Amino acid sequence: MSDAPGPRWAMRWGVRWAMRQFPAEIARIEHESAPWPRGRSSMNAAFRMVEPGGALDMDPDLLAIRDRACLRLLLRCGAATSPIAAQLAYPDLRRAQDRLLRLYRAGFLERTTLPRRTPGHADLAYRLSQLGHQRLGTRRAPSPASYLRHTIDTVAAVCALNRTSDREQPPVQLWLTDSMSSNVLGQFVRPDSITVVTTEAGSAVLALEIDEGTEHRRTIRAKLAAYRRPLAIRPNWHLLVVVPGPIRAAWMVRVARSLDLGPRSWVVTLGDLTRDGLDCVLQPLGPGQSPSSIRLLLQPPRRLLPAPVGSRAWLELLAAGGGEVEDGALAP
Repeated sequence: MSDAPGPRWAMRWGVRWAMRQFPAEIARIEHESAPWPRGRSSMNAAFRMVEPGGALDMDPDLLAIRDRACLRLLLRCGAATSPIAAQLAYPDLRRAQDRLLRLYRAGFLERTTLPRRTPGHADLAYRLSQLGHQRLGTRRAPSPASYLRHTIDTVAAVCALNRTSDREQPPVQLWLTDSMSSNVLGQFVRPDSITVVTTEAGSAVLALEIDEGTEHRRTIRAKLAAYRRPLAIRPNWHLLVVVPGPIRAAWMVRVARSLDLGPRSWVVTLGDLTRDGLDCVLQPLGPGQSPSSIRLLLQPPRRLLPAPVGSRAWLELLAAGGGEVEDGALAP
C-alpha cells in the first residue's frame, strides 16, 4: 500500500491553505461577520471605514434631503444606529440601513459593531468619517470609544420621548445635544441633551442626564448638586436622570436624598423609557414625593415650534445646515 496522501487529503489541505490567504478585513467589512468583541464592548469599539480607493464616487451636494440631514444629525449627536436613523430621518428601517450603507461605502461614514444586549442581535453604530467632516466643512473632534454607548443611549432616550404615529406632529419640539447646550444653564451645568416635549395637555423642558453606572458617588453628587439653582429659577424645567437599571436607580435616589434638588428632579431606567415613552414611571429624586410620569409633568402652555424633531421641516432645516429657532420654547 502506498504511503502517499490520497486526493481527499490533498483537497482538504488545499482548502485550508487557501482560506488562510484571505485578509481578515474581508469578513469584517464586506460580510459583517467579525468576531464579537470581548470584555466591555464600549471600550473595544473601533470604527472602520472604507479605504479611499474603494469608496463610491458620490457628490454630497447631490444627496437627497434625508441623506444630508442624516449626515448633519450624526455631526450633532456623535453616533447613531440604523433604528435611530429610521425613526429620525428615514421612512423605515430597511431604507435607513440601505442609505447608511451607501454613505459608508462612499466614505462619508465610519462604523463599528455595538455590544449585544439581547442574544442573536447586534447593531452597527455609524459616525462621520474624516471625509464626511471635510465635505460638511467641520472639524473632527470625535469622542473616545469608551463614550460610544453613552452617545447611543442619549439619542435612544430622545427617540423614546419622540415616539409618535404622526411625524409631522411629534412630541419633541426642540432638541439640543450636549454640544449645543453648553451655555443654556450656565457655565457649570451641561446636560447630555435638552428637549422641549409638547402634547395636547401642555409642555415641559427636560434636561437629560444619561448615566451608564460607571461614575462614583462623589462625581454624581457634584453633577446633581449643580442643577439646584438652575431648576429653582425655572419652574417649567425638569431634570431627568436616565440609568441602566433599577439597582442603579435606587442608588441614585439615595445619593440625591440629601441634595435638596426640589420637586422637579426624577430618575428612570433606560429600559422603562424605551418601552413606555411618555408614560414611563418616574421615581422622584427629592424626598416626600410620589412617582409620576413624563406625561403628567406636561402643563400649559403648549410650546409648539415650526420644525419639530423628525418632521419634514426639521429634515429640510438640517439638510440646509441647521439653525432651529427657539422662539421662547426654553423660557423658564
